[in-house]
Amino acid sequence: MSEALDVMLKIGITERRIRNPHCTQAAQQCRLWPCPRTARRTEALRTFRFTSVAGRRRHSIILKNRQRFFCRCNQLRTTPVRCLRPRSRGPWARSGQGGYHACDALAVMEKSLLLVFVSVVAFVTATPTTSGPQCFFQGLGFLPGGSFSFARGVNADGTVVVGPSNDASGLSQAFRWAAASGMVGLGFLPGGNVSDAHGVNADGTVVVGSSIDASGHSQAFRWTAKRGMVGLGFLPGALGSSANGVNADGTVVVGSSIDASGPGQAFRWTAATGMVGLGFLPGGNFSGAAGVNADGTVVVGGSNNQAFRWVNGTMTGLGFLPGGNGSSANGVNADGTVVVGSSNDASGHGQAFRWTAERGMVGLDFLPGGNRSSATGVNADGTVVVGTADDASGQPQAFRWTAETRVQSVLTLLQAAKADVNLFAGWQLRSANRVSADGTVIVGDGVDPLGLRQGWIARLPKEDNEDCEEDENEDELEGRDQRD
Repeated sequence: MSEALDVMLKIGITERRIRNPHCTQAAQQCRLWPCPRTARRTEALRTFRFTSVAGRRRHSIILKNRQRFFCRCNQLRTTPVRCLRPRSRGPWARSGQGGYHACDALAVMEKSLLLVFVSVVAFVTATPTTSGPQCFFQGLGFLPGGSFSFARGVNADGTVVVGPSNDASGLSQAFRWAAASGMVGLGFLPGGNVSDAHGVNADGTVVVGSSIDASGHSQAFRWTAKRGMVGLGFLPGALGSSANGVNADGTVVVGSSIDASGPGQAFRWTAATGMVGLGFLPGGNFSGAAGVNADGTVVVGGSNNQAFRWVNGTMTGLGFLPGGNGSSANGVNADGTVVVGSSNDASGHGQAFRWTAERGMVGLDFLPGGNRSSATGVNADGTVVVGTADDASGQPQAFRWTAETRVQSVLTLLQAAKADVNLFAGWQLRSANRVSADGTVIVGDGVDPLGLRQGWIARLPKEDNEDCEEDENEDELEGRDQRD
């Protein structure tokens, strides 16, 4: 229902009969934050301080006038949101008699909009969604006739996933997945019959990857709904190219191209400049770009067995973990200050790393009993890292890292968050490849209960100590209020 209300606001349904502006502001926020699936948002009650029951945080709203309201859920609510507010006397009152009075927070809607509302509710309840705080897990399936898929990228809000899947021909085809549409094949470059999607921009409208072209070579592409799949060409004298990342607005594409020198060179593409080689680290002859930050000014990847960060025409090596001699950067956060990837260490094993200018390259460790890990994605502010790590038995597991929890398997996190075990029973989650901007939605690869390789999408709670029915914490809400 909350998703439907959100959509209603976006399509222009207005509010009337508002009696108390503070009460209304609290209720407006309250109704847009979903309750657990078995409940519905009912009201915002003003409360004096943040409350906690059995270790669970409750939804607290802090308005600009510093009044605080608490949103709660009602299992049986069928009426619009209400806001109850203390009349006067009591610990929160200034004068007058104690008690509460109700004020309308959601206006009576015009009869002509009732059908629209019903349609929106039907749409929201009939399709999977990544909005809302509830945890979930879902396999992405396959293209018609296919038997494998891989999730390689996800957009900023976690609603669009891209990657490859085979189709009835048995050959790989790039796809774009959304909850409403499911998995949709993006086709191939003219004359080609194989394609693979590697990245997607922030709003999910631009997809990049590679496709075989009419000459039989792999060529980087950029896809939009309006223009379809468009080849980006090659570096001068090259025989192939692949697009591996795209910036937030879809105007900057990065990847690698096999140039005339042989091994390959990282590139950065824009419509104005075309494909431009980024060069190599000193003494090197090979490079490849794996990711780009939000505004397209920072590119990361690897050159001659060392992770690099490219800024304003200068490629800088990021070094190795202590005792190591090989590294590669696989992802970068929104402002380009946090880089993640993998480096071998003194033991010779590959270990996930997180790099910042202040601390340099720091190993993220392993799963308990394991000795190998690799970081493949990072969220917008650099606080959540995802990747793959071996467990004690040597089997690869998708992981999520935060400074508080360190490396934890996604499967363990889903179980701890009390997600519905029926959703992921029998799955082996092998790799987490990318993560949404807020760090809650993770996409990756695994083996489904039938033994088929299949891409998946999962949502985890934003707070490490929350379960699937909990919302944002008080500190985040207060910080948001102060920024408004």
